[in-house]
Amino acid sequence: MTRLSKTARFTALGLLALSTAQSAVAGEANPWSLFHGAPKYKDADGNYLKLRGRVYWDVATLNETPIGGVQLDTESSEFRAARIGIAGQYKKFKYVGEIDLAGGKTTYKDVNITYKGPIAIKVGQMKTTNSMEEQTSSRHTSFIERGMVTDAFGLDRRVGIAVSKSGKNYSATGGVFGNSINGYQDSTKASNTVWSARGTFAPILEKDRVLHLGASIRHTDKATGAPKHSARWGSHLATEKIKPNIGGNATLYGLEAATIMGPFHAHAEYMREDGDNGNAKGGFVQAGYFLTGETRKYKASAGKFDRTKPSRPLSKGGYGALELVARFDTLDARSAGDEKADAYTIGATWYPESHLRVKINYTDTNGGTFNADGVYMRLQMDW
Repeated sequence: MTRLSKTARFTALGLLALSTAQSAVAGEANPWSLFHGAPKYKDADGNYLKLRGRVYWDVATLNETPIGGVQLDTESSEFRAARIGIAGQYKKFKYVGEIDLAGGKTTYKDVNITYKGPIAIKVGQMKTTNSMEEQTSSRHTSFIERGMVTDAFGLDRRVGIAVSKSGKNYSATGGVFGNSINGYQDSTKASNTVWSARGTFAPILEKDRVLHLGASIRHTDKATGAPKHSARWGSHLATEKIKPNIGGNATLYGLEAATIMGPFHAHAEYMREDGDNGNAKGGFVQAGYFLTGETRKYKASAGKFDRTKPSRPLSKGGYGALELVARFDTLDARSAGDEKADAYTIGATWYPESHLRVKINYTDTNGGTFNADGVYMRLQMDW
């Protein structure tokens, strides 16, 4: 991580946005083509191949104070993601392979192949079938980081097999998984077996009006216990973490609901996991509004949010889309060997083009052993 002054880091983002905007105004030949996604090579039968990837650069100024301790001030930046891969389709088979080079190491992300029949069958590394927030790609989430529960309960990628059935307004998925590719490469990490299932239904599904309902379950065997992860209170650059110790024979339950009404959208989730060592619970309620009139994109056949494109991007003489968001986020691990924390986040996202975003979030957190707050930004590009 490179330490920079707050002024320098925020000025760098501002200069980048200003320079690209000036290029568009000056009428240069298609200056925004880089931010319209990678080209797709497609044949007459509909088979295709394309590059995929994303780059997220985060900067943060954070204050963390242990109760009765000394305040820790952090001013830093990092590449939160630096992914490259391919995706494609051949007849009834879809495939994807992606690695992440952020943090100076190589991490495997989605690496799988899917048979698209009446019932879809996916084999390889993928996310377990839980949570609308986790199933929604980080490219399309409202905030820089997801709610604390998704990290605290280890909703991660694993190697396995999943089957799914979907229709116009519903989805049903289930799967059995082992360790991740990265975990299998590390012989010091014991494997475990996880099974999960999720169902979603959209009783209201119109162009600019949606009501989404969903539920999921996950069970982890007794061999090595529930996935051991930790949750930060806000930015990934924060140091304070909550680490629930759930133990083995763990079962996680999740409920989710979301709505879209024109430029307004809202989303809430609740999760609880019980194991041999204890239990933890938490969730979030969040909402957003597009000042420029866009409607958040929803994909009912997968029960998740999808890419929202600005109605008037810079490339067409507009100013892009502007979205305001707010979230209450809570995690209670007091019955699993740790503490409870409540986080309040407000933010704004500017969408200059369909594949380019600039996000800024401010989070204020009250924990059992610490208090923290901070502002953090992300420059995000994907293709």
